[in-house]
Amino acid sequence: SQIVVLGQPVVDGSSGINAEYGGVTKGDFSRRRVAPQINVHSVQFCPTGQSWCAATTEGLLIFSLDNTLTFDPIDLDTDVTPQNMRAAINAESYLKGLAIALRLNTTEMVVEVLEQVPQDQIHYVVGSLPLHHVTSLLKFLVELLTTSRHLHFYILWVSTILTTHGPALKKNSSQIMSTLNGIISALTAQTRTLGSLCDSNQYFMDVILTLGRTQSSKSETSAEMEVF
Repeated sequence: SQIVVLGQPVVDGSSGINAEYGGVTKGDFSRRRVAPQINVHSVQFCPTGQSWCAATTEGLLIFSLDNTLTFDPIDLDTDVTPQNMRAAINAESYLKGLAIALRLNTTEMVVEVLEQVPQDQIHYVVGSLPLHHVTSLLKFLVELLTTSRHLHFYILWVSTILTTHGPALKKNSSQIMSTLNGIISALTAQTRTLGSLCDSNQYFMDVILTLGRTQSSKSETSAEMEVF
C-alpha cells in the first residue's frame, strides 16, 4: 500500500481526482491527479485482532485478515445493529428483527432470527415483508435449504413466501430466476439424498424384521423340543 499526501499529485497512475490550477495564467498548465480526501469519524478494532473498521465519509470500511469475511449491508443506518435485532426478537417483534437482519445482509443474523420465529407466526411475518426483502430472504433460503438440518422448517418458509407473494414474484420472475432455479436445485438434491437414505433404512428394517422373525421361530422350535 502507499500513503498519499492530500493535495499532492499522484504520479504512479493510481486512481484519483482530476484537478487543474484554476485562475493560473503563467507557469505549468498541465493536469494533475490528486487523491480524494476522506474524513474518518471513528475507528474500531476487533478483539481478536483479525480485523478493524473505519466509519468514513465514503461509508463503512472493513479490513480483515480473514479472506472469508463478507459484510455487505443494505440501507445501513444507526438503528440497524445486531443489538437492536436481538432486542426486537426478545420483544417478539419478529418482523422488525427480520428486517434488520436482512439489512445487515449476513447469513448468521438471518438464521438467528428465522429459527426463533414460531411456525404459527411465519405466515404473518412473510405477509408483512416488503417485496425487496422477500427476494433477499429467498436468496438466503436457497443456501439454508442446502446446508441446514432444519429442512422442513425452511421449506415452510419457502412455501409460505411463494404462496403469499407468488403473483408479485411472477411479475419480476426474470430478475429472480436464478434464485428460483437455486430453490429447485436444492430441493431436488435433498429429495435424492433423503430418498436414498429412506430406501436404505427400509432395507435395514426389512433385514432386522426378518432376523427377528427367524429368531422367534427358532425360540419356539427349541421350546417345543424341550416339552417333548
